[in-house]
Amino acid sequence: MQLLETLYQNDISRIATDPEHGILTNTWLRPVEHNEMLQTAEKLAQLVQESGADKLLLNALVIGKLLPHTKEWLSTTYYKSLSELGVKKLARVLPENVFNRLSFEAVITRAEALGAVTFEVRNFTNDIDALRWLRGYDS
Repeated sequence: MQLLETLYQNDISRIATDPEHGILTNTWLRPVEHNEMLQTAEKLAQLVQESGADKLLLNALVIGKLLPHTKEWLSTTYYKSLSELGVKKLARVLPENVFNRLSFEAVITRAEALGAVTFEVRNFTNDIDALRWLRGYDS
């Protein structure tokens, strides 16, 4: 499987690309505060625009618990912005902790109910399976 090229990295996250397949990935490197999530989302949106990528892999394995105002922002603003950027497929690698996983599930369910999601979303337990789906090797 092709390696990803790192475009941006700090202590919060690593954003990488698979330009051949139009994929950007964001892997959280530690639990984050609300403002850190906003900052990273802004950088990711900029890179989506610059690269023309239409597929995203968001790895939240180590993100920890989502705060209520972060969940609200994700549901009402973030997923809508991904739709506006032209994202067609979103793969999410969710935390193993059941409570944290359900929290992410609730966010996307609410965003879909609000009509903010115009792309296909699938959840995964690891990057390899998520990338296979985004690259079209797994339907």
